[in-house]
Order: sequence, then C-alpha cells, then structure tokens
Amino acid sequence: MASDAFVYEKTFVFKLSNELFSIALSEFNSIIVADNLPAKTIHQIDEFVIAETDEKTAMHLSNRASLILESGHIIGVFDEDDLGGLSNLIINYLKTSNTCIRFDAIRGFGKESIKNLMVLLHGFSWSRCREVVKVAFIGGIAIAYHVMYRRKELKFLDREPHKRPCYRPGTMKPRLARALVNLAKLSSVRKQIMLDPFCGVGGIVLEACSMGIHSICSDIDTKMCMCAKENIKHFKCDEIADIVLGDASREGIRGYSVDAVVTDPPYGIQSSPKGFGILDLLKNFITVSSDVIKPNGYMVFAIPIQYESIINAYLQDHGFEIKEKHINRVHGSLTRLIYVVRKV
Repeated sequence: MASDAFVYEKTFVFKLSNELFSIALSEFNSIIVADNLPAKTIHQIDEFVIAETDEKTAMHLSNRASLILESGHIIGVFDEDDLGGLSNLIINYLKTSNTCIRFDAIRGFGKESIKNLMVLLHGFSWSRCREVVKVAFIGGIAIAYHVMYRRKELKFLDREPHKRPCYRPGTMKPRLARALVNLAKLSSVRKQIMLDPFCGVGGIVLEACSMGIHSICSDIDTKMCMCAKENIKHFKCDEIADIVLGDASREGIRGYSVDAVVTDPPYGIQSSPKGFGILDLLKNFITVSSDVIKPNGYMVFAIPIQYESIINAYLQDHGFEIKEKHINRVHGSLTRLIYVVRKV
C-alpha cells in the first residue's frame, strides 16, 4: 500500500482492545450512531480501524469509548518493507518538531523492518519530546500516526468496585459496564433514559452518568438500593440517576418508559436470584422489559451461555430483534453471552 493511497487530512486511526474485540468494534460503531457523528469507517485491519472524520469527533469517540486504546491522526500508510518512505517521514518529523517515534510490532509483524529502521535512524535522539508519532506494523503494512489519545487506567480507577464507598463482590468492571452502555446507542444530547433493573450497587449507572446519560437504577434488594444511592451520591450522579426499589422480573418496573435497558442479571454464586431459578428470572425480565422499552430502543444484557437457545426464542416471541451476540469468558466455570437486541 503506497503512502499516497489515502488523503490523510481527515483520516484517523483507532486501536481497539484486542481482548474484547467484537465488543470494541460494536462500541465504536454504536457511539457514531448514538451521537450522530460525522465519521465513516474506510478500512479495518485487525484491531485497527481507519475512519474519515475530524479531530473533534475523533476525540469525542475516544473519550466516550471504553475499549479504544489509542487514536491519532494518520500521517502515512506504507508497505511494511518501504523503509525509504518510512525513514524519510520519520526523519522529517525528528528534524522539525519535538517528536518521539514509537514502533509497535503487532503480533510480531514488522520486527525486521523495525531493526532496519533503527539502523537507518542511528544518530537521531528522541529521549525528550512533547509529541509522539507511532508506527504500527500489522498485516504487511505500517500505519504512521500522530498520537492524540491514549487510554489511561485513571479513566476507570476511581470507579473500580473496590474503590467505591459501597462495595459488593462479583460486580462488573467499569470497562465492560461502560462498553455495554455504549452498545445501547444512547445519546446524552437527546436526554435519553436508560434503565438498569438489576442495578445492584449501581456500577452500570455510574458509567452512564460519566457520559451524561440519564438513568434509573432499580433493584429488588433494599440493601443494594441503599448501596447504590451511596455510590451515586459519591460520584455526584444524583441529578441524573434515580433509584427505584422494585422487582424487574415481576411488576416492579412496569409503568416506566425508557429508551434502553442495560443490565447484568444475577446468575453467579455471589448474586443468586431469590424466589425462583435463573431461567425463570430471565424470561420474566424479558417479558416485563418488552413493555418498558420504547419502539426501536435497545436492550443489552448478559446471560450464562448455556441458556442461549432458549433465550433466543423467548426474545423473538416477545418482540425483540437480536442484533448482536458477544462471547465473554469470565473464568473457567462461567462464559457469558452479551446480547444486543432491538425492540421492534
């Protein structure tokens, strides 16, 4: 691929999480839809997505997303063995700006090219720099981009379960919780409302709040509601998050009208449902949710994978179109399936 194959003025690259790639790619596309962003994917190479957009939109995408690891403005795309083109570009940057060059050999691609480039660039020093240009080798090409965003652990650190005022073991991590909220294609600009009917201590609602999305946090357990209230107040979310004591599998949430449901139903040892089995709880939850979600609204939820065929049929019988399913391996004894469904 020659370096002049693209017009790079409005071309950006996004490196997605390879660990949860199918969710990461769906999250990327869902944010574009939710916020009606002027962005168009023009190429995808493994976990790298190349899109036409502007810098403001690229930063909005990166900041809202959970699973974008890095993004930047593309300055060149080269064949992996085009050492002349790569070295000329790098030397020009080193001569004209306080720029560091970083190389990334994705799954071993480009190792020899990087060694040869280091020989060609011998004598240049970039120990001190204000900006970073990354050259990522993947699938026989090299993507050179000016790094403008890199995900930091601090983005989620204060909302990690053990950092909240009220803690409960087995709670979904904020990275995945944020991604699930994004899969529901909710817009904060249009003041859409999300419901988590199994909210527990409020982890999913906290992620919605951090993006300015209004939400309802509902749980059957009084202690959990009190815990969620404490967390929501601590993170200053009480103006856009309401707490409701109610049974999501019965009549507790009927009467509400929401744009999306995002939830992690109780199915683990730490959070076994009360009164009846997991499958009955899931069926009743789907029945009630079908009355709550507005037409064309989305529901995103997780189940143990062994219930897939039964839940597939039950969703379709209750007016939901299955749009996506993502496998998420939690540990050796639990693999869950994350559904993205639309109310028709």
